Amino acid sequence: MPAAHRRARFGLPAVLLAVALAATACADSGSGSDDPTPGAEALGPEKAAAGAPVKIGWVGTGRTQTVDTTDEQKAAEAAAEYANKHLGGLGGRPIELVTCEAKESPADAQVCGNKFVTEKVSAVTAGTSSQVDPWVKIVNAAGIPVGINFASTQVVLSTPGVFIWANPVAAYGTPAAYAKQEKLSSAAIIVIDVPAASGPAKTLGPALFKNAGATADVVAIAPGTADMTPQIQAAQNKKPEMYFVLGDPTFCGSAIKAIKTLGITQPVLALDRCIGNDKGASIPGGFTDIKIVTQAVTEPGDAEYKLFQAVLSAYGDGTAVSSQAISGYQGLLSLVRTVNASGSKDLSPEGVRKAIAAAPATNYPLGGGATLKCDGKALPAVSPNLCSTVGVIADAAQDGALSNFTVPDSTGIYQLG
Repeated sequence: MPAAHRRARFGLPAVLLAVALAATACADSGSGSDDPTPGAEALGPEKAAAGAPVKIGWVGTGRTQTVDTTDEQKAAEAAAEYANKHLGGLGGRPIELVTCEAKESPADAQVCGNKFVTEKVSAVTAGTSSQVDPWVKIVNAAGIPVGINFASTQVVLSTPGVFIWANPVAAYGTPAAYAKQEKLSSAAIIVIDVPAASGPAKTLGPALFKNAGATADVVAIAPGTADMTPQIQAAQNKKPEMYFVLGDPTFCGSAIKAIKTLGITQPVLALDRCIGNDKGASIPGGFTDIKIVTQAVTEPGDAEYKLFQAVLSAYGDGTAVSSQAISGYQGLLSLVRTVNASGSKDLSPEGVRKAIAAAPATNYPLGGGATLKCDGKALPAVSPNLCSTVGVIADAAQDGALSNFTVPDSTGIYQLG
């Protein structure tokens, strides 16, 4: 493989979008678990796997003193069970998940990597992982391919044999695509001033909006700033035609409150991580009239969402619809869909790697029609390891419940030099 293809094509920092990528891991999914659950018919006809099991590694953060991502693994296990009973497993053989919790520790992540090598898994997949580099390096050295839903470290972006199902730069590319769609010529990006967020915002935001024919002014505001009226007023003085807010729920609540207090009428977009447990209670009018940037369509009538609900209902052991569950489901099912779409029956590590790379475009789970194609051409300006340009915008209700999901055209947005 040429050296130019083996490394990321754009000088992204090693912690690129760490805050943005926590969106799906931390945000409320909006349409949520109160939706009526479809019946078993949504699962489709039975097509049982047969033969010797194929071992697939699954790594998650698990439960620590600060986070609990156990629903992510439960949803991955449910997706594997669904695949074994309705999709013929992986390449016709039943999936045997080898699970491991990386916690938030590099040492635990190394233990996971070594476990997967010892267990001779054919691939390792994940939803999100706070400690991804240690285990990726270990399994990659053993020739084991990796498929991960959300990750953007330099190791993940540049290591051959790693496939990233979702689009880690959609946090900026999707708002830029919206600006292009709506013919808006300028934007103000209101971002929490921590390096993992404000750094990528300053690097990627202006570049991607420029590709949309718009300028972007990045306004980084310190975390803990309760009254952001002065900063938002300064941004408004430049007459932006839209706002994009990203940070944690507390930060976003203060920013959106200031925007509403000032009577700003321009479109306001926010990352889905902005929707916290209080569901906008601290914001006058909540999230009404705010558009949310996300990477999962949870519209009750959407066929993919009905399938997801049915899988959790049938095989999820009581797991409710949540952003954690979405991430685990997407991570595992993306591997199954790409390998099965290739038609390959070679489930050795090298066979799985080749199958993923050669697979035709296939639906990204809950992606609103977005597809996966892992041939290195999805977003080559960012990394050959990316498989999708998926990015979704939804309307938010007062409590952050999402509806009216759309996928803006991102053609030309990701052409980075």
